[in-house]
Amino acid sequence: MRDLPVFPNTRPLTRGDKPLFDGLFRRFPPRISEYTFTNLFVWRKAYRFSVSRMEEHVLVVSQKSDTCRVFDLLGPQAGKHDAMAKCHDAAAPSCLEFCRIPEETARLFAGQQGWEVKEDRDYFDYVYRTRDLIELKGKVYDGKRNFVKRFRDSAAFTYKPLTAERVEECLYFEEEWCLAKDCQHVEGLLHEKEALEEMLRNFEFLGLVGGMFEVAGKIEAVTLGEALDPETFVVHVEKANSALVGIYQAINQAFCAAAAATYAYVNREQDVGAPGLRKAKESYHPCTMVKKWTIARTN
Repeated sequence: MRDLPVFPNTRPLTRGDKPLFDGLFRRFPPRISEYTFTNLFVWRKAYRFSVSRMEEHVLVVSQKSDTCRVFDLLGPQAGKHDAMAKCHDAAAPSCLEFCRIPEETARLFAGQQGWEVKEDRDYFDYVYRTRDLIELKGKVYDGKRNFVKRFRDSAAFTYKPLTAERVEECLYFEEEWCLAKDCQHVEGLLHEKEALEEMLRNFEFLGLVGGMFEVAGKIEAVTLGEALDPETFVVHVEKANSALVGIYQAINQAFCAAAAATYAYVNREQDVGAPGLRKAKESYHPCTMVKKWTIARTN
């Protein structure tokens, strides 16, 4: 940590930072889905992530346009408020805000004069009971069970764990998926494609768990995730051929059963404000939402 530059100086986040961040996440278990090394590494280009430090805290910095955005400081909660204030003072007169801030940190600034604390609904994480996603019991899941049944009745499919030997086939599936969705002309999908390719090419290094559906011998769905904390499994990616009715519901259920059954909860990340994605995530009835805030100085 002492090798990191002191904020506002930064350096790019690299593959070699994995031991540093893995150690920090063990010591200070995160609740927000952004905080796995996988997410930081595979989105580093899209968000222009760099790393820095302030006193006993490690900073993840995203520089976009003229705004410097700093994620929740990694380190002890004690002293975090002062460290964040010093970051702001060090960055002046540039425009700095703290983003994706969890509730525990947001409370440090609640009601304080000179600080604005705003909920960022688009980046709330959806958290579900694992057994709900596997069992799909009760009336609220009637529709999900029906979709799973339609897929199972109509497709000659096989669920298989993703292994390093199948990565190239999964990359080919991603290329086909992106051609169908015209990813090259949709910035968000283009960044998603880049992130998924990074996950697949670094599958073993990142310690990911994956699953896939083969339909008539061809990969038609791919999903990837990992542990967020001892109780929670986070799903990073879920891509499928939507022409096969029910395949998304079926891969969700199968992957949770295969990869997340020993965890109490599944975090399926955010909806980024996309109406269709929000409707889909809400339809699985989360047991809780991990709220996030943006914090900035007011003049």
